[in-house]
Amino acid sequence: MFDLTGNVAVVTGASAGLGRQFALALARQGADVAILARRKEKLDGVAEEIRALGVKCLPVKCDVTKVEEIQAAVDAVVKGLGTVDILVNSAGGGTCIPLEELPNEEWRKVLSLDLDGAYYCMKYFGKIMLDKGYGRVINIASILGKGGLKELPVIAYASAKGGVINMTRQAATEWATKGVNVNALCPGFFASEANGPEAMEAMGAFIENRTPMCRPGREGELDSSIVFLAAKESSYVTGTILTCDGGWTAI
Repeated sequence: MFDLTGNVAVVTGASAGLGRQFALALARQGADVAILARRKEKLDGVAEEIRALGVKCLPVKCDVTKVEEIQAAVDAVVKGLGTVDILVNSAGGGTCIPLEELPNEEWRKVLSLDLDGAYYCMKYFGKIMLDKGYGRVINIASILGKGGLKELPVIAYASAKGGVINMTRQAATEWATKGVNVNALCPGFFASEANGPEAMEAMGAFIENRTPMCRPGREGELDSSIVFLAAKESSYVTGTILTCDGGWTAI
């Protein structure tokens, strides 16, 4: 069950953090993986990790806020790996600035990366899936797309991730009879490149206080969720917002 051998997965934001973890999780299940990000040198390092698992890996430099780079990435993936079966939209980021002080250009920057980038990748990579009548799209949202957060001023990030959640529902509805399933994964607080040791330590008290499991997520605890949503066995699962947050959204 959940064997991804013969599948080609595309993971954006895969040069570090959760994107890297998602790419490795899919590779461990047998998928060949195209990894996309802006930093080619970091992609090359992740590619070596993935190839060590015995699968193919194609690193592609791509800024998901630029449509022309996404289109070029689609061509590179099809040429290098033949097709696309799975798309994980993991590229994203945010900033901590109060709503009333947030520069307009910063608002647009976060929405362009987190929401527009996911839409463009879904649109252009999705065409390959639609043409063959099979695909799995997994949009990485956040628990901050499902509710507010009093401890940090994250208006742009929360807005973008809320948009990702409902974009997922609408895309799932539009593609439901076309063989392409679209779901979203909402992680809780996990260490990542953006949430480094200092940031996680600073947030530690409120994460422990507000999370029923009294801790942030650990590396590997998102793997089963991403693999499940990517697998052929999830054929009747679409439009689902799967949360992995230690119980954060349960209270």
